[in-house]
Amino acid sequence: MTEMIDKGEIKEKEKELIQKEEFQTEQSSLKSKKRLIILVSIIILILIVIISIILIFTLNDDNNNETNNDEIEILPPLILNSTSGNHTHTIIFMPGLSNPPEDFKIVFTERINFTEKNDTTIIILRSPLNYVSVQKSKNYSWFDIYNFPINNYTDINLEALKKSAKVLEKVVNNEVNLLNGNYEKIIVGGHSQGAAISLYQAYISQKKYGGVFAFSGFLSPGEIKDDKRNMKVYFGYGDKDDVIIPSFINKTLERVMNFEGFDLHIYKDHKHYVHENQTTDVGIFLDNLIK
Repeated sequence: MTEMIDKGEIKEKEKELIQKEEFQTEQSSLKSKKRLIILVSIIILILIVIISIILIFTLNDDNNNETNNDEIEILPPLILNSTSGNHTHTIIFMPGLSNPPEDFKIVFTERINFTEKNDTTIIILRSPLNYVSVQKSKNYSWFDIYNFPINNYTDINLEALKKSAKVLEKVVNNEVNLLNGNYEKIIVGGHSQGAAISLYQAYISQKKYGGVFAFSGFLSPGEIKDDKRNMKVYFGYGDKDDVIIPSFINKTLERVMNFEGFDLHIYKDHKHYVHENQTTDVGIFLDNLIK
């Protein structure tokens, strides 16, 4: 009888030991899992911090690129009448959407025929190939366009327009060094996108340029300097413009319409392109500026 009890107690103790070992194993497994979860959480936290730091530096770099003129890339322009610094005036022209500078060579060599003035250098800028939303493809473009026809500032990327204005500003600043620092010896101009940029830059610049000529563009928001009221400006567009709505053009020009130096030309039955009447009038405008 005693022997049977002893065997029963032994079995009971063995059972208890097994249960205790299983419990300890389970507890050890739970602790391992907890440690693993904590370790993974720490790793994820470290990764989030690292990614956040990278994003902050990336955003700062982007902001620096937008505000630092030295980092603005200027693509090779088309230069007419290069005089190796012996010129007295410079014309800087910005083409519009889809137009490389070569498209406007004929405007200056034949239609305006301004290359006969050997004392004037003409620089036709080259826009980069950028994605244009309304065309769903890349094209020569200074800024993105979301809708055609343009009838509101929300139809374009205004920030990109202002960034492209810094390209023009940098070219002006480079060129003025060859003109004894005289900004009034520089005339800026453009067509469509280029007209909008050149007009905006000339009005908001701390410097007063010699003049502006703009074909079929608009004026973007920005603080206009007081000394720009008598700056010579030719602005021409067709009353049948189907790319930039004429009512929108007029609305953007309200701030400068009564300026002493502002000369508005509206061409009857003409659309968005640069036509002969415009180039004739611009030729007269430039002749009066550069004598």
